[in-house]
This record gives sequence, structure tokens and C-alpha cells, in this order.
Amino acid sequence: MWAFTGAKAALWVLVLTRITGLLAAFPILGSEQMPLQLRAALGALLATVILPVIPVPHSVPSSLPELAGLMASELAIGLLLGTVVAWVLEAVAFAGTLMDTQMGFSFVQFLDPATSQSTSVSGSLMMQIAALMIFVTGLHHQMILALVDSYRVAPMGQGVPLQVAGLVALIGQLLAKGFQLAFPVLAVLFLLDVILGISGKFMPQLQLLQLSFPLKIALGMMILGLVLRELGSWLTPLLESAPRLALKLLGG
Repeated sequence: MWAFTGAKAALWVLVLTRITGLLAAFPILGSEQMPLQLRAALGALLATVILPVIPVPHSVPSSLPELAGLMASELAIGLLLGTVVAWVLEAVAFAGTLMDTQMGFSFVQFLDPATSQSTSVSGSLMMQIAALMIFVTGLHHQMILALVDSYRVAPMGQGVPLQVAGLVALIGQLLAKGFQLAFPVLAVLFLLDVILGISGKFMPQLQLLQLSFPLKIALGMMILGLVLRELGSWLTPLLESAPRLALKLLGG
């Protein structure tokens, strides 16, 4: 009876470790604003629910060093699953940073309480909308299903089967998506710079420095409003593909 109970306890701890990695990297749930007690209770509840439906490994580590090594690999897998979703939000923040640079807001940054880092105005606004879209689209439920499916792709005790080439390709795709989101604002403001440059060439008395700032801000905010209207339809397919992309990085 003691051996049976000890084996079940070790499995529960290993499942909890993978869930902890997922929750630590998952947006909002892993932020410092979420109480630690709530995150711990959520992780323990998920581990209790998931444990009966995952494939049990042939052998459970009996020594502490083996258990510690297995916990490290389980934590890495959970972090990878949550990081894919976090990278989607970082692509949105990257687009906001590009917009702010072109609009002249790059020097206006503030401390984001969710990440404790300096962030741009547009990037913070778009990240908050994207974070809400995670729960609107039900991605948190899909990630729990992906977590259960990860035990089929990366069984417990088999290490971290990370696809490095897929990881590099995913980072490149997300950077391209961020640039695609920021392109309307960048293109319109670039054309405005060209027009102002030509105007300054033919009218030297024109005060371009005083004229360009309000024009860029007004036009940039107008295009940003149009981009925000389409942000949901642009972001939803990307969020829905996040669980599949996370499993693909594990070889699934």
C-alpha cells in the first residue's frame, strides 16, 4: 500500500510540474498580478483532474536525483507550451512598438504592472486586447486539452523532444505577423514623410518639424483605430493555431 501511494504521489508531482510550467508562461495566469495561492490551487486541481487520463510510464523514479531530473524535463515541456501563446502576444506588442516608433510615441513609455517592464502605449493597448481574446476564443480550454495531448507526443520520462528548426521557423513567422499587423500604419506614415519631404523641398519656409508631429499622431491614431477594428479577426486564427503549433514543436 505504501509503495502504491508513493508511486501515485510521484506521478501527481510530475504532472503538477508540467502544469506549473504551462501556468508560469501563460499570459495573465502567469503574471505577477495573479495571486500565488490561486495559481497553486489551480495547478493542483488540474493535476488531480488530468492524472487519471494520461498514460502512466512503465517505471516511476524511486531516487531523488532521478525524480529531480524528470521534474526538470517536465517543467521545460510545460514552459514551452505556455511560451508559444506568450509569443503570440509578444508579436502583437512588437507591432505596437513599430507603430509607436513611426508615430513619435517611442519616447512615451510607462511601466506595465503586468510584466514590470517598460512598454509602449500602442503595444500595451493591443496586448490587453489580445489577452482578452485568449479567454474569448476559449484558448485556455484548448491549451488544457493540448497539455493532455502532450503526454502522447512527449511521454513522461522521454526528455524534451524539442524541434529546433520548427522553433526558429515559428519565431520568424511571428515576427512577420507582427510586421504585417503594423504595416498599415507604417505604410501610411511613410507616405506622409515622403509628402512632407517633397513639400519641404519646394517650400523651405514650411515648418516641417512643428507640422509633422501633430499630423503623424492624428493620422497614425486614425489608422490604428481601423487596425483595432480588424484585430479580432486577424488574431483569432493565430490564437486557435497556438496549441497545434506548441505540440508541433514537441514533434506532434
